[in-house]
Amino acid sequence: MIAADLYLNKIDFLRYLPGTDCAECGEPSCTAFLRELKSGTRSPSKCPFLNDNQIKAFQLALRADRILPRVPALDLPRPAASDLVAINRADERALVLVSGNSEFTQEVVISIMAFTISPFWLLFVDCRGDTVDMAMVYESLKPKKILDTLEKTPLHKARVRRELVLPGFASRLKGPLEQQAGWQARVGPICIAELPLFLGDNWEVPPDVDME
Repeated sequence: MIAADLYLNKIDFLRYLPGTDCAECGEPSCTAFLRELKSGTRSPSKCPFLNDNQIKAFQLALRADRILPRVPALDLPRPAASDLVAINRADERALVLVSGNSEFTQEVVISIMAFTISPFWLLFVDCRGDTVDMAMVYESLKPKKILDTLEKTPLHKARVRRELVLPGFASRLKGPLEQQAGWQARVGPICIAELPLFLGDNWEVPPDVDME
């Protein structure tokens, strides 16, 4: 099987380190520390500026190749249901994470959600089954489709936290969405494994997760 590219090389680890080059980790700079993290010779716990949740988020992202499922690279779309899915008893305060309705995209997204106890809404939008990167190329993921999907859910008229998190590839939809929907939109990372780092305190890793 030829595996799909999950863009693990696009994880921007450096933005989540303090950038102080304080050397308290035992390395002369944050860049050098990151190099050692990736090689497995240093633990994120060696950085005194990272809290326990951030350390676990780093562990998840650094080991994403072992966590995320291997899914095949396909020439044809593989559509699944477009729907709203509640994670961890999502309520009116939960963020809404937007993705497409590719069967394999959904499999990858759901797999990373196993590593949080925070509530989220997952909004899977009908983009004909294209993966998000291809949906932006073929323009099968558009603001109107996101809004149409939202309007079919209880979130549309409920008093909820009106904040969407878009996949990194869908960054150009941010402006039109905010203008048309009255929702705030944040552009998330390209790689789903970066999401725990990107969301910070909004993503709580289970206390029993230890990937050292």
